[in-house]
Parts: sequence; structure tokens; C-alpha cells
Amino acid sequence: MSSWKKYLRFLDGSRYSVSLVTSNLFPSKPIESPQKFRVQSLSYQLWPFQRRVLENIKGNTLILGLPTGLGKTFIAGAYLKEASKDSEIRVLFLTPSIPLGVQQTIFIRSRLRIEAFFISGGLPPLERERLKVWNSGFIVATPQTVANDLLTPFTTVIDEAKRSENPVSSLREMFKDAGFSFPFDIVIADECQGYIGKTDGYSLLLAAKACGSLILALSATPQIHAPRRLEELKRVFDRIEVFSIESSEVEKYVPKRMLFLMRVYPPRELLAVYTQLGKVIQVYEGKVDSVYGSGHAKSFCRKHPVCIRLLALRMMRLRLVEDGASSIVGYGSWKVEELLRPIDELGGKSIYEVYRRSLNECFNHKLFAARSLLEQEVFEKAIVFTESVQAAKQLGTILHEKYGMENAAVLVGKGSMNMEQQASVLLQFKETAKILVCTSVGEEGLDIPTADIEIWTGPPGNPKKWIQRFGRILRQPGDKEYAKTYALVTPGTHERSKLLSVKRKTEQFYGFTQQLIVKPSLKPLPKGQKAIAQFVGKS
Repeated sequence: MSSWKKYLRFLDGSRYSVSLVTSNLFPSKPIESPQKFRVQSLSYQLWPFQRRVLENIKGNTLILGLPTGLGKTFIAGAYLKEASKDSEIRVLFLTPSIPLGVQQTIFIRSRLRIEAFFISGGLPPLERERLKVWNSGFIVATPQTVANDLLTPFTTVIDEAKRSENPVSSLREMFKDAGFSFPFDIVIADECQGYIGKTDGYSLLLAAKACGSLILALSATPQIHAPRRLEELKRVFDRIEVFSIESSEVEKYVPKRMLFLMRVYPPRELLAVYTQLGKVIQVYEGKVDSVYGSGHAKSFCRKHPVCIRLLALRMMRLRLVEDGASSIVGYGSWKVEELLRPIDELGGKSIYEVYRRSLNECFNHKLFAARSLLEQEVFEKAIVFTESVQAAKQLGTILHEKYGMENAAVLVGKGSMNMEQQASVLLQFKETAKILVCTSVGEEGLDIPTADIEIWTGPPGNPKKWIQRFGRILRQPGDKEYAKTYALVTPGTHERSKLLSVKRKTEQFYGFTQQLIVKPSLKPLPKGQKAIAQFVGKS
């Protein structure tokens, strides 16, 4: 059995398994009539800046561009307490994923002391109908599930409305004629940046607004710098409030942000492979432009076989240095003819042969560096972001060997881990694990417990990823003075310029800054490393 399958079996059989937790969040018997509730009290208090945010929630709808980690859900809970002060209400709390839905339902039950139910595709449609789940006064649900049950008869007209200048007015008249009313007084849309456009979430927000429901949308990265996105947002939200982490009232409640740029040197052969891959890519770019027109190679086309091969080669070259050599062992692109030909510059060896030789010297310079940093740093919790699933699994294997499965959690996407297992990982990290290794699935849409330090094996690809990653260590757990992030950079490659470019854009778009410190390079991997087969196997 592979190391990865052993870890999944560990999760499914451990006390972190959410299968039982999820079943306990469904209604146990039919809810015969529509319920309402009041939030009587909260089991927490807001910070002063959170109270000011609460005071600014006015009008029909609102979106908060508050960075991840600064208590948006706590603000939403306080908002519901205010909203239910004079009369009982019905609430729909939308979350983009099952793991986050489970987390938010538990939060509502424990912090707001409300009997909320979590409804997702895990509860079959006929069972949802039998239990009359939409009669509950407080539902946490994924947008697709709600849209399937409530909006299916109106799919065509909603799609038409989305293409109009004023979709809300169009739907208001149509719903009135059809005798339809949205069954919830308030909609909370968590991580709503993914709802805009041709999505079920957007349909729900438009329908709710057309029927007069109030909407409080929560987002760390609403992307209001993009004109088209801002136009779409304004169709739903009358009021857009953005709270900067740089403001004095917010800044004193979060640790100082420090970004350590650390050079990590790979084997010389790996840099040679990186260089030669670049030359092969240039040849393919020339082929694409000669056949399909100048500039076509930059269009990220996925229609033509040669364009698809070009994209695969580009991705392989990025992963080679951003996630290390072992992360691309199983790539099908190694079968490309140009990578198997002898090259004079490589001493008559092929690119693939030199690549395999570099693996024997150092199977993965990035994962070794991450492990070394974790050994050197003092922390209660740490998060390591990798760019690829393969690298996350390999680093997980390394850390499981050193710390045990109980103390090292690994979070990857749905292709390798189902949503219930993802939720189990978050519970494991919250309760006992000291380290969480994750891919971009951990950047947004999940409530990851706070950490002291963070390590990036590769630079985030855009400002949205940047600010989401940083938000995982912004929460102030007590006396933590600094939120420290280590960005591992391979000298002689694109990584440093990519890191600094995304940093500049993040500061420009979101006003999010951090102190940049260049650290001394890590020492090279010592000789006598264990065989690569231990870390690269079937998964």
C-alpha cells in the first residue's frame, strides 16, 4: 500500500473523521413548518475594528473586502444578532465547499447557539424533500444544492436575466408573476468572490435580492480592481465596503507581516535541465506561431495538440523548480521526442537522462529546504504551501516519517482527497497536528486554524493567492508579534522575479504590504540521502 493510501486510511479511521460529524449536522426528522429564530447571545466579543465594520453594514446588500484571518464570520454572527433583535428571522448561509460548510455549521451551533443544519449533495434530493430541510430557520449549504432544489424551474429565465443590464428588476417581475418568494430573510455569502458570473451562487444572490432578502457577502479578495468584476458586483451589491489591513485600527490587532526570501540551490544538473527545457519551449512557440499566427503561442490555447503540448512543457518547467525535481517524475511530457535526444551541451546526454541524474543527487531541493526550516524554527503550528499535489504528497511522506501521521496533516484537492477527508484534515490540524502541508485548496474557501509560520515552496501565481496565503497566519492567537512567511526561491530561474512581481501587484490591488527580508541560503543537501523510491511511488 502506498504512503498516501495509508494516510487516507488513517484519516478515515481516526477520531478526525467527519463522516459521523456530518451525519449529525443533518435534520433527524422532517421539519413540518417554516422555522424562525433569534440570536439571543454570542459566545465571543468583537474587537473595536470589527464593531466598526458591523456599524457600516447598512442598506440592502454589502460586501466586505476584509483580509482572511480577521474574523469575518464573527462579524456575520454579530450582524445576525442585531438583525434578529426586534423580530425572528430565517437565514441561508452559503459556503463554497463541504469542508467549510461543516466548519461554519459547527461555529454557528457553538458560538451563536442556534440549531443550524448543514445541507449538501451528501444528503440525496429525495431525502432532502422527505426531511423538508428548507423549512429550517438556519441552513448552511453549498450553492449548487440550494439552486437545484429552489431555482431549477427558473434556470432559463435566470440565465437570460444575467445577460441583461438590470437582472434584478427582470427577476423581480418574473418571480412576482410566478408567485415565487425566496424562503430566507437574510443570505450570508461566505467567500463570495467565486459566486459572480455563470454560477449557482450568483443565481441565488440575484434571486434573493429580487425577492427583497438582505445579503451580507464576505470576501477577502473581491477583486474590485478588475472593472468587469466590479460591474458584476454592483449589480448585486448596493454598497461595497473595503477595510484595509493597513488602517491603524486594524493593524494593531494583527501581527507584523514579514516575508523572508530564501535562496535554495538545486543540483547543477537541474538548472541545466531547466535551461534546456526553456530552449525546447522556444522551439514549440515558434512552431505554434508559424502555423496559427504570430502571438498565438501566448494565447494559452488548448484546442490544438501542439498548443496543448506547449502548455504541458511550460508547466513542467515551472514545477521543476517551484516544487522540485521529484514532483514531475510521472509527467507524460517526458515522452516528448526532444527531451529524449542527445544534446551536445549536456555532454551527449538527453534532457531526461540529466534530469534522472539530478534526482540521484538531490531528489527535491525545495522539499528538503522546507523540512530543514521546520526543524530549525520554533512554532506551535506551521503551514507549507506547495504548487502541486505530487509535491504535497511527497513532503507529507517525509514529515510522516519524522513526526508521525498524527502530527503532520496533508490537504490536497478533490482529485486525490474527497471533501469529507479534507474536512478531517482540518480537524486534525486544529486539534493535534503541528504541520499542515497543502496545495492551493488551502488558499481560500476553508477556515484553516491559525499558524505561526508559513513556507511557500513556490511563489503564488497572482495577488489573490498571495493575500489568501498570508491570511492563514494573520490571526492573532495571543502574544505573537510577527507573522513569518518563508518564500523559497531557486537562483538562476524565474522564481525571484515572479515573486516580486506578484508582491507589487498585491500591494497595488489590495494595499497589502509586508517587510521583505533576504535570508542566507540554506546549505546544500548532504550526501548519502535515502533512495528517491521512498518518496516517489504510486499514489
